[in-house]
Amino acid sequence: MSGSTATKRTGLGPPVLCVLDRAHRGAVEAQFFHALYGLLDLHGQFERVDVALRGPAVTLAVEEDEYRPSVRLGTMELDTLPDYRGSVRDLVAEGFTVFVDREAVTALGFAPERLVAGTVLLDSTELARRWPEYDQVWFV
Repeated sequence: MSGSTATKRTGLGPPVLCVLDRAHRGAVEAQFFHALYGLLDLHGQFERVDVALRGPAVTLAVEEDEYRPSVRLGTMELDTLPDYRGSVRDLVAEGFTVFVDREAVTALGFAPERLVAGTVLLDSTELARRWPEYDQVWFV
């Protein structure tokens, strides 16, 4: 696995790649738990856990100056929504490798330099070539 950016873990489970294709799955409904937050719980349970963001899910790794994890519902402001970019930053800080699909980033009009620091920008073909490095690929 020479030249790989994948992160080795010490857990007993197999190396796993978690693929996210959708950006948001009901932020109000999932404010107590979302997929990226759940991945942090896998820390140490597997030999390696890496994350691949594809399609609209690449937006989770794009830094935004204006983003606030809150929404106004009538007269109430709900300010306990998930901070997906914060979760991507947390995954990187915990040693997860977070791959981001280059084609999706450019197709959605984002500049690669706007990605969360520490994420790995790859083209779709290179991402697919890495799948054999994992015993399991999960679509989260």
